[in-house]
Amino acid sequence: MIEDRIIDALNDGKSVAVQYRDVNEYMELDTGHEKIYLENVNPAKEVATEILMEFSTASRNTIYKKYTTNEIVQEIRKKTKNRNILLVFNDLQQASRSSVRVLLDIMETLQILCSIRGGTKKHQSRLLKKLVILKDPGDEVIDITLPMVIFAGSVAFMVYLKIAMSLSGFMAYIVLASIWFGTIIARTLLWIKK
Repeated sequence: MIEDRIIDALNDGKSVAVQYRDVNEYMELDTGHEKIYLENVNPAKEVATEILMEFSTASRNTIYKKYTTNEIVQEIRKKTKNRNILLVFNDLQQASRSSVRVLLDIMETLQILCSIRGGTKKHQSRLLKKLVILKDPGDEVIDITLPMVIFAGSVAFMVYLKIAMSLSGFMAYIVLASIWFGTIIARTLLWIKK
């Protein structure tokens, strides 16, 4: 079960990312950690402020206005040292560059349990390397766009070849030119989709 794998990884001192799941399903797991749940992972200073509020008596506005993001991160590291803290949030793929930097900085003193429910970006790769990524094979999403484009292209090529062999003269030129134009438009639309 994925729950057992999460508990094992957290007990080993590792941070965990679960693919295609909502981490609220795992909030009740007995990991022995004090849990902090974040609704959003952006903007970075707000995330850092929300974490620090769990360990401080100061209000959100005081922390947000008085300290820079780096000072808040340093304060979090001081207050979470030698404590079993688990930071829990959904949708790591939405984290901005500055949020990823904050998470990387505080990972030294606390652990993370998060979800990845979409494609990740290049700036998140450093954080992903430090996480144990768990997924249930039943939740795997398969993208069939490329096989469908190859199949449609093969069919279009066969139709194009059949028409080219059966027609002659100006009519063949008009039909083949319109098919070619349609193919270029379809390819352009696929490129724009990405």
